[in-house]
Amino acid sequence: MKIITTTPSYIIDKELNIGQHNWDDSEHLALGQISMEKLFKTIALEPSTKPLALPLSEKPLDLDGMSFGDPLMKGRLISAEQLLNRRIYNDGLLVMHHGKLVHESYRNGMTATDRHVIHSCTKSLCSIIVRMAIEESLIVPEHEINTYLSEFKAHQAWDGVTVQHVLDMQAGIDYSEDYTDPQADYWQYARAAGYYPTLNGEKAIGVKAWAYENLTARKDQPGSSFVYNSTLTNVLGMVLENIYQKDLAEIFETKLYQKVGAESDAYFNTDSQGFAITEGQFNCRLRDFARLAFLMINQGKNLAGEQLFDPVFIDSVVKVDPSAQKAYQSSRRDRAFSNSQYKNQFWVLNPDLKQFSMLGIHGQFAWFDLNKKLMMVGVGSYPVQDGNLLMRALGTLWKTVSHSVQ
Repeated sequence: MKIITTTPSYIIDKELNIGQHNWDDSEHLALGQISMEKLFKTIALEPSTKPLALPLSEKPLDLDGMSFGDPLMKGRLISAEQLLNRRIYNDGLLVMHHGKLVHESYRNGMTATDRHVIHSCTKSLCSIIVRMAIEESLIVPEHEINTYLSEFKAHQAWDGVTVQHVLDMQAGIDYSEDYTDPQADYWQYARAAGYYPTLNGEKAIGVKAWAYENLTARKDQPGSSFVYNSTLTNVLGMVLENIYQKDLAEIFETKLYQKVGAESDAYFNTDSQGFAITEGQFNCRLRDFARLAFLMINQGKNLAGEQLFDPVFIDSVVKVDPSAQKAYQSSRRDRAFSNSQYKNQFWVLNPDLKQFSMLGIHGQFAWFDLNKKLMMVGVGSYPVQDGNLLMRALGTLWKTVSHSVQ
């Protein structure tokens, strides 16, 4: 582990005036998302001393020969490249089937050596490490968060909120993450974390201070409703630091990143205080993202067959959970995936089919079909954070490819 950016320049391209203030403008995203180390203090996680190769299949997936229903213009067919380029705005796609690489492609200027921020897919990686801590008897999911973070005892809103509630985004804490609302709590948090310049009167106080000062009111009873709250994953990261007594970036490096046989450094961006932003600031090459995601399609084992966590964790994610489905639909009318549930920082979009995802804004994903032993990993630059059209387009990709494989 090594620090590669101590004092960010906040400038990505001086000539084009791309920097902290506009890195996520739609026309800048393709560059901004592979340049985040210029905007944040950044720590490089060292790869494995013995990288694990992705096995190549003798039967590659013929994406170019497939047609897809157009998610925008219903009743029309488009090619894979049109779907990826013009509907998903994909930067890189990798597909594995039965443990072998069947497709890898890059577009929109990205190359295989670029490190792309995976945004909220980082949340799922954090959850995997929480699971490891549970198996080490260092965390009990039914225990309250304030068991591990005494600072939250000062706020009654956290009474009764367990680790599992936080993992499932059912903490009941008052918070809004509506990306279309400039007054949503998320934007104040994002400026405090360093995503954007602060406004007048604000300070970039960092992730921990923002959580302690702002996650102080209760809206719902814990466990009663799903409210997506990025800052809750930072709380999980704070728990991990307390129980392991190590910096979060080091925990990610030694317990997960090196264990999957990564081939190149990953970048973990931190706030101004040096805390790794575990809700969304992990950056890696597409192939290393696939190595990380592969654990969830391979029963908790890496490419060498080493067991990193018990496969019962995967079962707990995909198992149909009526309570989780009720909580999900109580506050979120998901028109694209109406039978969904959110479990352990994973989006379980089709629990009946054992299909689930890591998801991040602007089109980042790792999608799994356990029954078909199929995995797709993608990074993208969708012009806005999320939306029904993006999810419909991703669903079209996943469903069509899944139907095409034996």
